[in-house]
Amino acid sequence: MSPEMGYSECKPKKMKNLQTITFETIESIGWITLNRPEVRNAFNDKMIDELNTAFEKIHNDPLTKALVIRGNGPVFSAGADLNWMKKVVDYSYEENRKDSKKLQELFDNLYMLPMPTISVIHGACIGGANGLAAASDIVLAENETQFRFSEVRIGLIPATVAPYVIKRTGEHAAKYYMLTGKSFYVKDALRIGLIDTSGNLESLNTEVEIILKEIGKNSIQAIRQTKKLVNDIGRTNRFNEIKDMSIDAIAKARISKDGQEGMKAFLEKRKPRWLEN
Repeated sequence: MSPEMGYSECKPKKMKNLQTITFETIESIGWITLNRPEVRNAFNDKMIDELNTAFEKIHNDPLTKALVIRGNGPVFSAGADLNWMKKVVDYSYEENRKDSKKLQELFDNLYMLPMPTISVIHGACIGGANGLAAASDIVLAENETQFRFSEVRIGLIPATVAPYVIKRTGEHAAKYYMLTGKSFYVKDALRIGLIDTSGNLESLNTEVEIILKEIGKNSIQAIRQTKKLVNDIGRTNRFNEIKDMSIDAIAKARISKDGQEGMKAFLEKRKPRWLEN
C-alpha cells in the first residue's frame, strides 16, 4: 500500500521520466498522483498523455489488483490548464476534434481498466476533473471538497465527461449542475451518486486501506471478469455513439462564437459579453 499509509517497507516500482503525475506500484496496487500542485493539478496535453501511458501500463499488468488516484497539493484538480486553453482557442474544428478525442479516450481508458479503480478527491474537482471521478469505480471525497461543471460559464460544454457523469448521476442531476454551473459540495455529490463516501483525510485513508484489503481477499480473475460483465452490460451501442457525439459536440463548442468569446474572456480575465449588461 502507499507509503503515507505506513507501508513504506515495500519497495515500489516507479514509472520514470514523468513530469505531471507520479505512478508507482506497491504490493500489486497502482498509485497515481496528479502532480502539478503549482497550477492546482490542471489538465494539459502532457498530463493527458502521461495518464494514458500509465493506464496502458496498468491495463497490461495482470498482477495489478487495484488502482488509486489522488492529487498532490491543496486540490484534486482545477480542470483545464490556462496555457493549454490558450493553444486550443485558435484550433480549427478538426484540431479541436483530435484534441477532444484524446481527453475523451483518457476517461474511457480509466473506465475500461480491468481492475477496481478508486479516486480520492479533495479540495476541488472542477470541470474535466469530474471525468476522472465519474470514470472511476469507487470515489471518496474529503468533507469540504467543492465540485463544479464550470464549462458553461465560458461558453463551452462538459461534453467529454458527460457520458461518465450521466451514467453515475442520471440525466436530471447532470442537467441541474451542468446547466447552472453552480458549485456544490459533498452532501449533494453523495445525493446524486457522483461520489460514494466522504470523510476527513484520516478516515478516507482508512477507508482506502479497508477497500484494498477486501479486494486483496478476492480472486483477481473473478474481479476482472465481474468488472467486464458490469461494463459490458452498461456499454450498449448507444453509449459508444454518445462518446463520439461528445467529441464532436465539444469541438463545435470550442469554435463557436460563444466558445471563442468565453475562452478569450477567461484567459484575458474579463467578463464575457453575456455578462457585460
